[in-house]
Amino acid sequence: MRYDTASFTRELTPTQLIGLDALLAVVLMASNVLWWTLGTHRTGWPAWQTVLTCSLGVAVAVRRLLPLPALAVASVVMATDGGLSLTGVLATALLVYGVAVARPVHVAACAGVVAGAVQLALVIPMQGITGHDYWGWPGVSQSFIVEAAAWAIGWSTRRGRAYTRGLVEQAEERAHLLLVEERMRIARELHDVVAHSLSIVAVQAGVGHHVIGSRPDEAAKSLSAIETTSRAALGELRSLLGVLREDDGAEWLPGGLDDLNTLLEQTRRAGVDVELTISGHPQTLPPGMDRAAYRIVQEALTNVVKHARTSHARATVTYAPGEVALTVVDAGVGRTTTPITEGHGLTGMKERAALYGGEVHAGPLSPHGFRVTARLPYVTGERTAQFPVGANVEGA
Repeated sequence: MRYDTASFTRELTPTQLIGLDALLAVVLMASNVLWWTLGTHRTGWPAWQTVLTCSLGVAVAVRRLLPLPALAVASVVMATDGGLSLTGVLATALLVYGVAVARPVHVAACAGVVAGAVQLALVIPMQGITGHDYWGWPGVSQSFIVEAAAWAIGWSTRRGRAYTRGLVEQAEERAHLLLVEERMRIARELHDVVAHSLSIVAVQAGVGHHVIGSRPDEAAKSLSAIETTSRAALGELRSLLGVLREDDGAEWLPGGLDDLNTLLEQTRRAGVDVELTISGHPQTLPPGMDRAAYRIVQEALTNVVKHARTSHARATVTYAPGEVALTVVDAGVGRTTTPITEGHGLTGMKERAALYGGEVHAGPLSPHGFRVTARLPYVTGERTAQFPVGANVEGA
């Protein structure tokens, strides 16, 4: 694995970064001492030179904590002592870079202009006071060019970090949305599997308990239906848990409009005779949409078994150009006086339809009965491209 300077510094704590700055300050101070004693051919070490060198070192050491004051001190030192030469140029450029990285662009720009103005205003008078003529106008111009380049690099670094943070935030938000969608998908699948199967088991258990004394043969049929339904439910739950455990792109639970006959047979065993009508020209739907259509019909029939108190229902699948329509109607008690409360089942049906730009409507009929209608649109020949979200959520 490759490590660069930026990745290395990102792994350090704030205390460690300040420690590195303090070490850098010591190196710069030592280089200034060497420059004074070896590069300028001067003898002795005046006290004011100690003050200036230490001031520059402190400014570098605290540049992360106090970037603006540190830049101000370095600018004054730069203009005061031309003997700092390359050491001062590098230190001031580092501080300009730090301000451009740590502060908003307008603040960093103002700080850079003020620092340059301070250096320009002090450098000529200080040359007369100290007797150092190292800088001159060419030297001042070169130092300004270096500081401007440092500011530009700092500004670019700040923008790059902001862009990276934005990408990270978007990735985290997308991961959160995917997690929510995944939880909703699991909840829908569990509800569809458990609710439908347990509804049939409950009805058959009630029938068996009621007739076990007078009609043992009917009770035996009920027990057989309970066994068959519970085994099927266990198989679906095992399939669901297997997909959750294995991250190998396995398909979700089986189920599609081609499996409606099996679903209707299970519903008939629960005591509700369902008449199925298919009209239009059957189309091959995207896998996710096909499964969603199946689950909508399954949930609607589950509600008939649980709430309608009827022995008859009618299911219709209508294929039309660009859409498939589903209708489940029962002749049960309906709801003519009490408001409809959307539970997990109706909410799940609407969520499944919404994934594909469809809609679900449910309501009572007069004088009795209940109807659920769903519409799922698709584009012929472009179904896969038209439903990237639904395909990921329902058919991954």
